[in-house]
Amino acid sequence: MFIITSDNHVAQFILRSGEIVGLSHRLLRGLDALPSMRTFAAGRYRFVEEPVDRTDRGLPPTLDLLALLIPEHSAPTEPPQSTSPTPSMRQALESIRSVIEPELTEFLGPMAEVICQEHLAHVTALSSPQHVTRLVEAIAKEIGDPTKEAHFKERVLSSIRGVTADPRLAQG
Repeated sequence: MFIITSDNHVAQFILRSGEIVGLSHRLLRGLDALPSMRTFAAGRYRFVEEPVDRTDRGLPPTLDLLALLIPEHSAPTEPPQSTSPTPSMRQALESIRSVIEPELTEFLGPMAEVICQEHLAHVTALSSPQHVTRLVEAIAKEIGDPTKEAHFKERVLSSIRGVTADPRLAQG
């Protein structure tokens, strides 16, 4: 089950035979995603009937997990700090997105756009090849299959080598 929050963030419940076997919200997975999942009050959802091999170890039974999602279990948190990217950073992000998103679509279908948008919204720098590699690796983890993740990373990083020669990516 995919949830798009009113803030356009992605949350996911992976269900198998009616039991929750995986959770994610924004860039967090498993029990780490619980605190942030308690904070959204509205959103859109849809069920996607595709096999997902990923499971998050250490999750409590579904009924206990649902109880933990009740907002009173959350501790007060500070609102996230938001900064607008510079025009050159927006151009760099768009260049990277134009390479990553089509490749990701082959593995995740229509959710690739949302996943890509979610990850790119949190990028603070693309000033080195390591920044780009870390971004690609983080997005690859959304695929949930190590073999497919490796294939995705190889294809994207190979394609991005030409894009990263773009001087706009050294700014940020």
